[in-house]
Amino acid sequence: MKGSIYFIRHGETHANELNYLAGGIDVPLSNLGKRQAKEAGRMILEKGLKFDEVHTSDLTRTKITALIALRESGQENIPFIESPEVKERNFGIFAKMNKNLLRKSFGYKVYERKLHSPLEFPDYGETFEDMYSRVHKYYYKVLLPKVKSGKSILVVCHKYIIEMFALILAELTVDDYFDFRLPNAKPMSEKDLVSYIKSESKLLKEVSDRLTYYSSWIIIAAALFGILAKVAIGLPLSSFTFLIITSVLLGVSTFFITLGLNTNSIMNSFNLKKRFLVLWCLKFALAGSLFLLMKDDVTSNLAMLFLMPPAFTAPILSLLWGGSLYLAIERTFLLSLLSPLVIAGLLCFGDISFYILFMPFLAVMVISMVVPTCIAQSARIRKPVESSKFAEHWKWLGILSIILVSFLSTYRFTQADIFDLILGSLEGSSLFFTQGIMVCSMLLLIKIFAYSASKFSKKDAQYTTDIYITHSTPNIFLWINCISFQADIVYIGFWASIAFFVGILLDEIYFVYRFNGTMSSKKNRITHVKPARVSSAIHLESCHVPA
Repeated sequence: MKGSIYFIRHGETHANELNYLAGGIDVPLSNLGKRQAKEAGRMILEKGLKFDEVHTSDLTRTKITALIALRESGQENIPFIESPEVKERNFGIFAKMNKNLLRKSFGYKVYERKLHSPLEFPDYGETFEDMYSRVHKYYYKVLLPKVKSGKSILVVCHKYIIEMFALILAELTVDDYFDFRLPNAKPMSEKDLVSYIKSESKLLKEVSDRLTYYSSWIIIAAALFGILAKVAIGLPLSSFTFLIITSVLLGVSTFFITLGLNTNSIMNSFNLKKRFLVLWCLKFALAGSLFLLMKDDVTSNLAMLFLMPPAFTAPILSLLWGGSLYLAIERTFLLSLLSPLVIAGLLCFGDISFYILFMPFLAVMVISMVVPTCIAQSARIRKPVESSKFAEHWKWLGILSIILVSFLSTYRFTQADIFDLILGSLEGSSLFFTQGIMVCSMLLLIKIFAYSASKFSKKDAQYTTDIYITHSTPNIFLWINCISFQADIVYIGFWASIAFFVGILLDEIYFVYRFNGTMSSKKNRITHVKPARVSSAIHLESCHVPA
């Protein structure tokens, strides 16, 4: 009687959560990873699978995943076999580096060749040929004889290793490989694994990657296209229509962002005992005073920009630019709760109508933030394996929605005679440029404030990155929806949209430049990579598994 082999990629880890390459470095499972392992166990139970032994690498994340899954399916007492042959690929100089910054630093094509091509490999890292060779040897020398003897085997290991198994089972070579985006914690038979890699779309994967890679430039291009479209078409876009469409698009973006965020971090963010709130309270007090004292509509509305919470894109920018992520989550969600309270209080004493300003604010908050966050987090908790897989394959839709919002923002606030204003041939040209200078000055002031706050934090690079990101990216879409209902505001929405998107691009250029310096220092420092020593003594009782 012939046995069988099932493969499981370990649950999500802190490295997956923070967007860096771990490889042979030992990193723990995240809370989501533990939930995924439990769901894997339930899948094993539902399929009625029984295993004679489980094979894992010598890294903790695979052993804990196996222990949780097998305990859930009532098979925790079967023999465990740890094998360094199925350890994750050694990423060399790429190890513990942010994947997006690596891609930006090396360029998309070079990064893909170094990471996913048999022709190249990261400096001091393992080649595809070597990885394929050890997996091939393990399959034919260790696993296959056991299967032929009638044993059922569970192999719990890593993404690149299981994908090598997939190539072997599909009778493909390393030349046929591309990033198959293997899901975490999904039990797959040999047949399932082959079917999965054959169903993966290389084109869709490349579209997703390139959209992320070029997103800052595409967003600016969309903004410029919005200007040209308004000049060419000339049809106005009402404030109400703009509010609804942008809220829905921002909701799509928020859904994909929060689908990838740690649930516990979001819940823990609603703790008012945070040291960083001191600086924000000072910021709110200064901006609030200006808002009440300034009788000029433009000035008071620009002061209101300081009252905006960080954009919901702040956590994803943290993920892309090497931040700590958790601080970005804490600030974004906590301040999105506090900011409406501050603004509502100020409007009671201000000259601007509560209805005109606060109702659009509330509508955007609910449609684009609260509702999609609740849906995404509910899916993440109930279906951790499928939601993670869905996010990996379709998160580019969130980026696409921001691109569309960029287009709509400039379209909405561009005057049909914009080029006449720029050339100075219309009566309102001086006001156009005056408001432009005021908006750019305010956003520059925000950047300076953010930079100063990050320098005074005296923390590590990840922490200071988040300090800067959360201070320098106010929720511009929330703000322009509020001001769009005020009749006296003519050009500040236009300038704010352009300046904000350009600012995001300049920030990215700075973070990539800083990362290049880090990479150069690491290259000079590293002469060889030593494998991490990992203790094999792991006790399930010490692992907290979320219910």
